[in-house]
Amino acid sequence: MAEKTSRVVELKSIDPWSVFKLTFIACLIIGLIVGIFLAIFGALLMGILGVATADLHDIPFAGGVLGGMGGFAGGLLLGVLLGIVYGVLGGISGAIYALLYDLFAAIAGGIKIRIKE
Repeated sequence: MAEKTSRVVELKSIDPWSVFKLTFIACLIIGLIVGIFLAIFGALLMGILGVATADLHDIPFAGGVLGGMGGFAGGLLLGVLLGIVYGVLGGISGAIYALLYDLFAAIAGGIKIRIKE
């Protein structure tokens, strides 16, 4: 059986648009997941603390449950906004890093990678 040869290639440039798309999607998904967990945690915390309007305090457990649901809806909206903002900022940061890599790779050389053929 013939042994495969390997060669070294140098990564000289990274397309900023492709990095933007990848980091935007990754950061958007991570931001949405974190936002949903924050919404759930906020709703549970509001339910445990019994945060609600004064009218609901006379009904046992209603203040905690209804207050928690209001906290969940607000937290979910905040989570979606957090995901979008995190995605956009992550995409912009990734594109800036790609541009900086291109600049420094032009000065000092790119990353060398050994691949098998």
